[in-house]
Amino acid sequence: MIRCPICQRTLSPFGSHPYAPICSEACRKEALRRAGLSDPEASAAEAAEKPQAQFEQLRATHLYCPTCRRSMPTKERLLLTLPHGELYGYTCAQCGADVGTKTDTRRSS
Repeated sequence: MIRCPICQRTLSPFGSHPYAPICSEACRKEALRRAGLSDPEASAAEAAEKPQAQFEQLRATHLYCPTCRRSMPTKERLLLTLPHGELYGYTCAQCGADVGTKTDTRRSS
């Protein structure tokens, strides 16, 4: 006889999880809470709702250069400090051609 370790309900021995028989979603969440682990499904849902912090400060390391006609390493320079953010310019590291700009709207305190 197999029992759920949380609520002690009797389970079928032919269930979908023979090594960790959990009877319901509520028991699965309780088992994770007791083990001190976070719920990976809940974490994924929370991450999908808010932007990921690692992409807030994105920097281009390679951009297409029309002069070199391929992706080239870039150099980033601060061009202007504006009231709503900072304007950065990207230049090709090999030929020095302008290859793009970025406006950073973060407020640094």
